[in-house]
Amino acid sequence: MTAADHLTQAISDAYDETPYISNAFAYTSPGNLRAVASLYGLATPALDNARVLELGGAAGGNLLPFAMAYPGAQVVGIDLAPQQIEAGQRIAEKVGARNLDLRAMSLTDITPEFGMFDYIICHGVFSWVPPEVRDAIFRICRENLAPEGIAYISYNTYPGWKAADVVRDAMILNSFGAQTAQEKLASAKEMLDLIENGLWHNNPLHAALQNVAGKLRGQSDHYVLHEYLEAINTPCYFLEFAAAAQQAGLAYVTDAEPHLTFASTYGAKVALGLNGLSANGNREMREQYLDFAVGRSFRKSLLVHADRADQMLAQPEGSAFKEMHFSTKLDAAAAATTGASAEHRHYMTPNGATLSSKDPAMVGMIDALNQAWPRALPFGAILDIAQHHNRDAAREDLCNAVYMNLITLVQSSAVHFRMEPSAYMAADSKPALIPGALPLLREVIRQPSQVGMYNFWHQPVNPPADALSQFIALQMDGTHSLTDLRTQVRDALTSGRLAHPNGQTYKGARNLEPVAQEFLNALLAELRRAGLLLN
Repeated sequence: MTAADHLTQAISDAYDETPYISNAFAYTSPGNLRAVASLYGLATPALDNARVLELGGAAGGNLLPFAMAYPGAQVVGIDLAPQQIEAGQRIAEKVGARNLDLRAMSLTDITPEFGMFDYIICHGVFSWVPPEVRDAIFRICRENLAPEGIAYISYNTYPGWKAADVVRDAMILNSFGAQTAQEKLASAKEMLDLIENGLWHNNPLHAALQNVAGKLRGQSDHYVLHEYLEAINTPCYFLEFAAAAQQAGLAYVTDAEPHLTFASTYGAKVALGLNGLSANGNREMREQYLDFAVGRSFRKSLLVHADRADQMLAQPEGSAFKEMHFSTKLDAAAAATTGASAEHRHYMTPNGATLSSKDPAMVGMIDALNQAWPRALPFGAILDIAQHHNRDAAREDLCNAVYMNLITLVQSSAVHFRMEPSAYMAADSKPALIPGALPLLREVIRQPSQVGMYNFWHQPVNPPADALSQFIALQMDGTHSLTDLRTQVRDALTSGRLAHPNGQTYKGARNLEPVAQEFLNALLAELRRAGLLLN
């Protein structure tokens, strides 16, 4: 066995010893990759029969939402860790994801004979493997990517990872000689104590190091182990990655969240500062300058075959939104400042920012999207809303106004946009009186596994925590009516088998239908908000 083989085996053993919870990530989903590519004028294969490959996908949690939503697709996930693959295979079988093929193998063993794929996903792998494996990732994206396919690779980047490098070095130094994962963690956390509380006030890296340490305190043990204490973690500058991709016969398209590549997303000060500095550089050079300005530490790059570079638009084209569907769920938020105009409506975005607007068309669009959630609305429906608020406006002017409103939501990471309709059923496609929950919800409730809970927008979500909610959610298999479910709630409370989450005892009580109905309404609202109801 070569030194590289020993290192590969050590990586596999580490992930089996302390496995990740295999979650879904919305920006890696084939639906998002396809929609983003369309913004840049690149056609990609439809999702219904797409061939999808994930490299280093652990227990397949990032593939399950897609496999369940598109049963006609061919979905393959590979990972070094056999225990992770076995856990994923068990859950895939239980939820009926027969199109999900999980295999325990090294990605270096993939050859052209492995097959061609329309979408190749490699999330959280590239920076944590030896150079020969990074070369293999590029090779697979060249040899196994279909002519009109698109690949996704995420990786740690400088300059944002510079301070994290110092923290990582310090934690590894202090955990040197530790024999078990728990010993490593304990020693590493001792070093975090020093960084948080024992730095000299004149240390020039004082603020940066403490910022990294503070964020690490909120992370799970398996994240700390695999992100900071693994044998390999090799960040790079974006230009280095782009050059390596080009040498491998691939062309960079954009980030999986394309708004993060534009200086305007970060405010006028950043945009003005970069305007003259990088004006004469190519797109890759401008993005590298931007990384310095914002201190970016992580990238999610989309790649296509090099011969498609000339087909790409230099900038994303808003008119591509005409062919798309949109979805969001935004909470109402208090005014950001005192004395704000009553005409403004305020919303809380998923990243915790406040989005404000007094444009009736924008407000109407958000209200309609909220009402439709978790389903999506086509562009035409959103345009009709704008027309309702601007009856005398020309259609072309309305289109441009809707483009700008959608771009505002995209820049706030507040909307999902897809070429295909959502996988959620229309309200009239199945009787609303017979609610059906996502199959994975029932399996996660029955037996927690290494696969996290997701919805069809690839968002990790939490299942209900109390016993009564879990019991009723298990019955939501599409065969029990609302009346049936209400009766089960009533009987569970009356018998005393299950407690109401409000802590009140209803054992032996009569006329509990109103209480049961109120509980059921609240549970259905919670599940719908999480995107865990199919209809």
